[in-house]
Amino acid sequence: MKLWLRKFPLTLALMLIPVTAMAQRVDQSALNSQAEQSGAQDKIAAVVNDNIVTTADIFSRYKLAILSSNLPDNDEVRSHLIPQVLRGLIDEQLQMQEAKRLEINVNKAEIQQTLERIAHDNNIIGGMDDYLKQHGIASGALEQQIRASLSWNKVVQRELRPRVDVGDDEVDAALERLRANSGKQEFMVSEIYLGIDNPKDEEQVHQLADNLVKQLKSGTSFGAIAHQFSQNTSAAAGGDIGWVQEGQMAPEVNKALIDMNTNQVAGPIRAASGYYIIGLRDKRTITADAGASESKIQMQQIFHPFDSKTDRAAVLAQLSQLSQQVDGCDALRNKVASSFPEWKYQDLGETPANKIPAWLNEKIHDLPIGKASAPITTDKGVLAMFVCGRHSTDTSGLRDSLTNSIGAEKLELQARRLMRDLRRTAYIDIRFGN
Repeated sequence: MKLWLRKFPLTLALMLIPVTAMAQRVDQSALNSQAEQSGAQDKIAAVVNDNIVTTADIFSRYKLAILSSNLPDNDEVRSHLIPQVLRGLIDEQLQMQEAKRLEINVNKAEIQQTLERIAHDNNIIGGMDDYLKQHGIASGALEQQIRASLSWNKVVQRELRPRVDVGDDEVDAALERLRANSGKQEFMVSEIYLGIDNPKDEEQVHQLADNLVKQLKSGTSFGAIAHQFSQNTSAAAGGDIGWVQEGQMAPEVNKALIDMNTNQVAGPIRAASGYYIIGLRDKRTITADAGASESKIQMQQIFHPFDSKTDRAAVLAQLSQLSQQVDGCDALRNKVASSFPEWKYQDLGETPANKIPAWLNEKIHDLPIGKASAPITTDKGVLAMFVCGRHSTDTSGLRDSLTNSIGAEKLELQARRLMRDLRRTAYIDIRFGN
């Protein structure tokens, strides 16, 4: 099956700083004094294999985070955010080192193009360099993050994407879930995800999440916060993950969504791997014909006519007996002909699902392949339906959309695993705050 995956989203400044909590704790009491001294003397904050992160790097990136997220620059925010900034810078070093090992390069033209796009997307007049200088931020702080993001994107696309495959059976199963979820709710969701790698960092990440929720409830843009802090790849889209079905997200998140009102923010919500902050933009009920325009239903039916002498109870008992004896559509025709000649068999072929009457769809919607429906009684007789197959016709790209969604999830998982491996095998000496 040909796989069409959307590109792995870039994690750019004014878009994302990774916020997985640090494996080694930073002494919070030392942060403010180091912040004051950083302008006078640039020191080594961390050693990452053969590279270093300096205090100047940290505070330039910190200023960038404050500028883009509209968070207040105070002691509380600084104590929570600076460790996350340092972790992001360490991750960037690991990403660029991996790209270098694989001989993957990013040229100046790519960086400039990205700078121009960020300026355009944020309605910045005069270019990013001037804008950053006006706010006391070195342009190199943004350029370094862009270089790391572009490098990592190339690593993921070249090394990991070829390993991702989405089979027809996975897409078929996703289509079946669409049908099975008829009548349930689905939600248009934005998310901010703060991961926890080390249990020791639980309190630190929870406090950061609390602070972000306060900012959101005071009117700060959800998209701006998601761009800057969320760890999931949805950060590149301002946290937008589109429509999700009831039960599709983590159980803790799903429970919150059911009770939320439109345009409400909830969180922080503790899930298995970290904290979620959720924004609900809209909700709706999935209709019975979800995905119907994409599918055809192959059906057979058997029918017993009524007349004035018909013992209807006996006919229904006979139908029950026939249903128990038939296992699958292939055997139905022969079984009717040999053992139930008074019944009329008809192969209905394939019918577009959206052309099936609602009353009939209710009977066959959840019907297993090859099994008889409940009796359908009319004034002319009784019939039973057999669903022999459900096939996608892919008329509006639903299969492509599902393939992309499944593939993107797999690709994100692969990228997270690679980052965990790089962190685990790296030599990292954190000196900042110690």
